[in-house]
Amino acid sequence: MADRQAIEEQTLPFYDQKQYYPVQPGEMLKDRYCTIAKLGYGAYSTVWLVWDEKAREYASLKVCVQTEENESSPVLNEINMLHRLEKFAEKDHPGLDCTRLARDIFEIDGNIPQRPVAVAHTDISSANIVMDIEDDTILKDVEQQETEYPSTPITTELSGHPWLTDFGQMRVVEGRINQDWWMSDLYRAPEVLLQLPWGYPVDIWSIGVMTLELLEGKNLVDPVYRVHGQYVLPLALAQYIGYLGPPPLEIIQKSPLFQTYFNSKGNWISEPPIPKTSLEEFVTTIPPRKRRTSF
Repeated sequence: MADRQAIEEQTLPFYDQKQYYPVQPGEMLKDRYCTIAKLGYGAYSTVWLVWDEKAREYASLKVCVQTEENESSPVLNEINMLHRLEKFAEKDHPGLDCTRLARDIFEIDGNIPQRPVAVAHTDISSANIVMDIEDDTILKDVEQQETEYPSTPITTELSGHPWLTDFGQMRVVEGRINQDWWMSDLYRAPEVLLQLPWGYPVDIWSIGVMTLELLEGKNLVDPVYRVHGQYVLPLALAQYIGYLGPPPLEIIQKSPLFQTYFNSKGNWISEPPIPKTSLEEFVTTIPPRKRRTSF
């Protein structure tokens, strides 16, 4: 018999069959969740559409990979951060209305004192946003398609409330200095690039980049050298400056990379040159010009 062709998570360069639980459609997990169809996959999990026998409704189930119990595990970090969000977030904080917590992991305890969560997500992107489904009859269509065409990707249109998910890269920012290399390549904030201390604002940056990309259907920046597939830091900086203009001198002077990429006046001296572009040129979906300016 010929070898089966690798699909989805099996194509990842670091895929290890022993780490991924082999979920099968129709499998009952925890005597409660009946798996229907795979919704997605990533480096540390697969996500499934399931039927919750107890709640009598559809739900999504994230099945994480087996991982070592250490501080560097994204899986354990996500679980710990989900517990932190549940226990310490202000219950009336507007951010909770856009944050998808785990049904089986979290239990709201009103006796725990309320205080700010003091964490940054650091990985906000369209890949980590899920949408409410106002009419769950669409999921019956998904179930039917999975039965008839199990190997065909299922696409559908959603217009419900957005929820933030995937807390595996979340970092505590209160009471500590984060100055290390972090965030995904296409969303990395300028302060991270320049090795400056960073915190909550990196999430605001990610939301802005994500919004522009959703509007235009393309990446705002492309800082990867395609020949070798390597991230190029000065290329990312040059592209940001092309869109936003030179960064404030008083800020970049604090960067250990200041003299590498800028002269004493804060002008760019590195390669590649600053591209001749602007945010106005990038955004084409908001006519006319007055609306672009307001945006």
